[in-house]
Amino acid sequence: MKAFPIILGFMILAQFPFGSAPEKPEVEKPPVKGWELQTYFGTPPTQYSRASRGIIKAESLGSRASLYKAVGDKKRNSSVLTWRWKISNVVRSSVETRKDRFDAAARIMVIFGKKGGLRIREGWEGYGQKIEYIWGTRLPKGHVFEHPGEKNCRVFVLESGEGKAGQWVTERRNIRKDFEAAFKVEPGELLAIGIQTDTDQSNEMVTAYYSEPILKKK
Repeated sequence: MKAFPIILGFMILAQFPFGSAPEKPEVEKPPVKGWELQTYFGTPPTQYSRASRGIIKAESLGSRASLYKAVGDKKRNSSVLTWRWKISNVVRSSVETRKDRFDAAARIMVIFGKKGGLRIREGWEGYGQKIEYIWGTRLPKGHVFEHPGEKNCRVFVLESGEGKAGQWVTERRNIRKDFEAAFKVEPGELLAIGIQTDTDQSNEMVTAYYSEPILKKK
């Protein structure tokens, strides 16, 4: 009777080829070619897609995720960032100065730090020093403040309210001057550009469109 479990064990093992390595799981492709998706544990991700050439669509319903692109060596000394964006509506219950209520219909993120640091697939959150440009809800256009939930991050309100919702708005910023104004020191090297539409705190719905940001020397 004791031999039966042993024989059964050999029969089960025989179904698997000896020495074969387990199949590697397929790496999930980023939703927008050329950009890396960063999600957040326990939070549904914002859905990003390419709406047309050079245009990224973000759909958020109680969700959060970021798209990041590493800056190449030729662009690390750039000073000017330009882009266009359009939103369906603001996050109406957002309170920008509260960690538990800070959602934004649209935001562009710029990260400075040391060359050769964390690679993009390992995540950029909390790395280096960051400035964010947001389309806000309550704070007035032109307001600059410390991010309520992140160290080493300053936030610039470029648009506010729904007066321009549904319209394309063009932005042009000298990111190095903005960094110096916000942190009172010169910036390190330009490492990455990010995009984020998030409604995980409010559980509201927003659709936003971004033209891919363009870096220029001046």
